[in-house]
Amino acid sequence: MQSISITYINKNDNSKSISKVKWYALPGYLLFFMMLFVPTTYQPIKAILLAFCLFIITIGILVDRGKLNLHTDVLLWMVFYVLLGVFFIFIGVLRGAPGALRVSTVYVLWPIVLSLLIAGATKISVLKGIMQTLVIATIAIGIYSLSYIAWAWGWLPDALYIPLDMGQAIGFYKGFTEYNLYNISSLIFLVPFMLAIVLTWPKNQKPFGISKIFIWVGLILGLLLVLLSGRRALILVFLLSPVIILILSRFLPRQHGNKSGRLLTILGLVFFLLVIVFSLNLIFEINLYAVKEMFIQGFNFELDINALPRAEQFVALMEGWKEYPLLGAGHGAGVDYIRSVSQPWAYELSYVALLYQTGMIGFLLYGICICWILWRGIKLIKIGGFLGNSMLLILTGTICFLIANFTNPYLGKFDYMWVLFLPLMFINYGLLNKH
Repeated sequence: MQSISITYINKNDNSKSISKVKWYALPGYLLFFMMLFVPTTYQPIKAILLAFCLFIITIGILVDRGKLNLHTDVLLWMVFYVLLGVFFIFIGVLRGAPGALRVSTVYVLWPIVLSLLIAGATKISVLKGIMQTLVIATIAIGIYSLSYIAWAWGWLPDALYIPLDMGQAIGFYKGFTEYNLYNISSLIFLVPFMLAIVLTWPKNQKPFGISKIFIWVGLILGLLLVLLSGRRALILVFLLSPVIILILSRFLPRQHGNKSGRLLTILGLVFFLLVIVFSLNLIFEINLYAVKEMFIQGFNFELDINALPRAEQFVALMEGWKEYPLLGAGHGAGVDYIRSVSQPWAYELSYVALLYQTGMIGFLLYGICICWILWRGIKLIKIGGFLGNSMLLILTGTICFLIANFTNPYLGKFDYMWVLFLPLMFINYGLLNKH
């Protein structure tokens, strides 16, 4: 097979290591881009791309005499995670949970599929391509989202707007706006990810071979959407992300960085934020006070129409948990409070629902799985270089996503499970190469 040759030089090694990106890696990048840009929709196209990726990986395994490029630790993690899912699905079946078998895709099938994708990404050039895809997706989401807002505002003519299936909805309120596109959920990972690049990536290197101009474009577009979205979860993780970045950056090896350069970067961020706020105030009459009030109101469980159902869910799920405190009611179980008629086991408070469905034992075991990823990721950050710096960016986005997942059950869908398996991909590569 012919290949598209892309040279990558590992500056941490004394010798030059050159990798090649095979042409058949491109469908994998396209699949990942679609998961970011159009999550939960256009599933037939994604299914074709996924099938093609799995076919190529299977051929590679057969050619390599059955060798699965998963490190033993990662393989054991995957087996443990899947067996955990099988066990609590079995509990759900025994207790008559309506969704026990239907959630088997989330807890059994998709983890196996994603593990195979991890096994197919064991070259540094592939990891680099995945990081590039994250940046490209951020810019694409920013451009499309702004085009939708401009069209809804009446600035963009119908002929120039592409009405993709993205759950479009928008409201213009006094002092703030609120819009909906499915890919807002991707921004929960991507905006902190882009901010971490600007704040932590070595100044003398291009991140993953991408010009820093594109990094700044992606970040500025992301900041615009944070203020335009009206999404409290997105605003919250953006506010928390500098603290998370600061904590994770402490694990990087000591570097003699340019402190004045870092200061200029921070000043540049402040400048762009002020320009964005000023521009949005002129165009949409958005002001920070109204945004702050909207954000705070989301935590008023007595008045806010979105917060009140979550408070009711919390009470109902905790009452249900008291009946099965140790092993829970099983995956796919629901309580008397019905959030969705078609999926009576699905709740916005995903972690409280997990406690109810798996009990204290299951909740702790799933928590151990997450802690293992964070622990291995931090160990990788400590080595620095491409792997360490990339892991810092990924863990920043992953932690922010896990925070937002507390009140939004994103991880219950295939299009979002990459948030957990992306750090595993880098961990697997690091372990295979004895890092």
